[in-house]
Amino acid sequence: MKEFDISGKVALVTGGTRGLGRSISLQLARAGATVHAGYFNNETAAETFRKEVAEAGIRCLTFKANLMTSSGIQACHDQIASGRLDALVYNSATGVHKPLHDLTQRHLATVWQVNVGAFFDLAVKVLPLMQPGARIVAISSEGAHRAVDHYGAIGSSKGALEALCRQMAAEWAGRGIGVNVVAPGLLRTDTLAALPDSERRVQAEAAQSPLRRLVSLDEVARVVHFLCSAASDGIVGETIVVDGGKRVSSLSV
Repeated sequence: MKEFDISGKVALVTGGTRGLGRSISLQLARAGATVHAGYFNNETAAETFRKEVAEAGIRCLTFKANLMTSSGIQACHDQIASGRLDALVYNSATGVHKPLHDLTQRHLATVWQVNVGAFFDLAVKVLPLMQPGARIVAISSEGAHRAVDHYGAIGSSKGALEALCRQMAAEWAGRGIGVNVVAPGLLRTDTLAALPDSERRVQAEAAQSPLRRLVSLDEVARVVHFLCSAASDGIVGETIVVDGGKRVSSLSV
């Protein structure tokens, strides 16, 4: 269906060379878009991604940028040499996994700057490159809507991210720019693997899902693809939850 066609589009994916960002970059590139995949400092993951892209024969370019700096935001803007950006997917995030009483203002400032402040700076910076029909998709998490162990700094920032996206959606709809959010459930990424209780979290997530499993990175990436296409024209300022039904179910079967 032509409404789902994104061939010839130009997309910028932050945090786009590993984890969920990698899956999103590959999904969009395989669908025909030219993808600019940004990364912070993991050169090993970026090189692995570049090899994967070369083998697949798809159009996906990588670049390094620290989004906590004005030069990093400028680097994202300058990466779009064509002068036209059809989709911004903000997947960058950082976090501190501590209970609230162990958090400091420094922790909060760092998390909020990456998860909210840099998104705002980048969206405003690339706005002049976006024409009617362009899309902005931000990646949130379940912590924006419910309390999660040791997730206060991240969850509160994701709640702010979603509020900011709703405001952008309302203000920029008149420009023809669609802004939405995707909130996945727990995902198998290296970030999860680094947590000491990762397996407990996986088992708990699967037990609460009607699917009895975690959603995959590719399942989330396909939703992002949909939101970057004309098929999502009528969706404005929404948060699409992709958690296998966990949020809406209390089944114990």
